[in-house]
Amino acid sequence: MIKSLSPYYITTPFVSPLTSEMCSEYKLQLFIWDGLKSAVPVDPEYTMTKPNLASSIGNDKIDIARLINDFVDFRPVGMTATGVYDGENQRWIKTQVIYTTTDVADDDTIQLEDTNLMTKGYSYGMDGENVSTPTNNILLNGVEFKVNRTGFFTLPILISESTTSPVTVISYPGNVLNFSSTIAASTTSSELVKNIFINVEEATSEDYIEIIFNSITTTLLITDECRYTPVEIAFQNKEGALQILTFFKSKTESLSTTNEEYESNNGQPKLWNHQYIKYNIQGKSKFKINSGFVSEDLNETFKQLLLSEKVYHLLDGVYIPLNLATQSIEYKSRQKDRLINYELEFNYAFNEINNV
Repeated sequence: MIKSLSPYYITTPFVSPLTSEMCSEYKLQLFIWDGLKSAVPVDPEYTMTKPNLASSIGNDKIDIARLINDFVDFRPVGMTATGVYDGENQRWIKTQVIYTTTDVADDDTIQLEDTNLMTKGYSYGMDGENVSTPTNNILLNGVEFKVNRTGFFTLPILISESTTSPVTVISYPGNVLNFSSTIAASTTSSELVKNIFINVEEATSEDYIEIIFNSITTTLLITDECRYTPVEIAFQNKEGALQILTFFKSKTESLSTTNEEYESNNGQPKLWNHQYIKYNIQGKSKFKINSGFVSEDLNETFKQLLLSEKVYHLLDGVYIPLNLATQSIEYKSRQKDRLINYELEFNYAFNEINNV
């Protein structure tokens, strides 16, 4: 799977695989589309011509990440009940090469065809190039999370193009929530990433929930918070998938405003006239929130939250757009800090007065 926020290199030999002739140039064609894998567009989105000026018989590399990145505008998926939902933030990317050599057999002959799924994910600097999907096909890091009893959680997964993918969701100790699904194989781009969405409120009076996919168990520890109102923060994670992280402790909200002002001679202040008149008033709200005590294993999740391009407050089924104002955190550990709590600041990503 291609992660479009990090470089993705297409390596092309200057020697035609068909005729073993060195090329004078080659054309790399790039197709980008949403839908069935077999429904390749007739015309390429991009065609790049690379001359072989040095008469090389080695390889050439082209980074296509910046070309394909704009074709996905990450959006969260609306979900209410426990179930399996399409991710919808993926596209198919096909590359193919046409060589120009002295052998006419290469003329207009398509070679080196390759088709991959693309998400708006990224890799870390030390991961190397062309990093793909986690081998377990679970598109988040971690196997244990605290969730609010009346909140939500989603486990993003990559399903198979050829075989079914069984999923089970069971709450304990009473099995009040008992959901299972056999996800059919698909070659439709929007269906290949699934969100296993959990409405925790359906697990009435239970202690924890287990999600089993690909022989891996993800455990949700159901938590009651009596003093504060927990907040679900949804974000685009490292794999380009939707992830939800619950903050349990205190939340402090604030509002800042801007305006312009001019002096008027409309009348006397005694007759309710403003001598100084404000206009173009606008406001932006923000809040600080504390995670509550979390496991050291969640440091990776907080890292991905800070690196995310798209962040939301999930409230009553609505994804409210946010921007993370906090730009740095100091990672905490049990050895040094014993109890780990993170305080982050978020700005609402819109004006208080609607002007768009």
